[in-house]
Parts: sequence; C-alpha cells; structure tokens
Amino acid sequence: MTSAPIPEQRATYREVLADLQFRLLFVTRILTVSADSLRIVTLSTLVFAATGSPLFGALAFGIGFLPQVAGSLLLGALADRARPRRVITVGYGIQCAAAAVMGRPTCR
Repeated sequence: MTSAPIPEQRATYREVLADLQFRLLFVTRILTVSADSLRIVTLSTLVFAATGSPLFGALAFGIGFLPQVAGSLLLGALADRARPRRVITVGYGIQCAAAAVMGRPTCR
C-alpha cells in the first residue's frame, strides 16, 4: 500500500488566505454564520416581545437551529454526490429565500 505523502510543514493562515477563492469562501461563510445568528436572536426576541413568555422565546431560539439539524441529517450525502459549488450556491439561495419569507411583514 502506498500512503499519501506527509507535508513537512502545515500551511499558515497567510498562505491559505492568499488564495482568492478560499478568501471569498471564508468571508461569505463568516457573513452567513453572522446572519444566521442574528436571525435566530431577532426571531426569538420578537417572539418574546409579542408573547411576553420566556418559554416561547427560548423555544423560538431553539427551533432556529432545526434547519441545520434536518439539513445535515437528510442532505448530508448530497455533499458527496454533487458539485460543491452548486451545493453551496443552492443552499445559500434557499437560505436567502427563507429569510426573505420570514422577514416579509405580515398584513393585518
């Protein structure tokens, strides 16, 4: 059996971030994680403000993580079968559409 050669030295952050494609992916991932965190906190705050119930606010906060759990369980194998850029683009598109629907003001 032949094994992969072991690199003599690990790559540094400077070397990795020098690649434009990785830098763009890194920045978009930071923005996505920040937006998700802000979305979950905002939704739970709005639920708490509307109901006055800490339990409902906490449930809204916890439910905000369900798409990540369901997506990883149900769509995890898709990452191995499809092209990574397409999966990332479609995933962010779905996330954007869901955020737009949730952010749409309700008419009463």
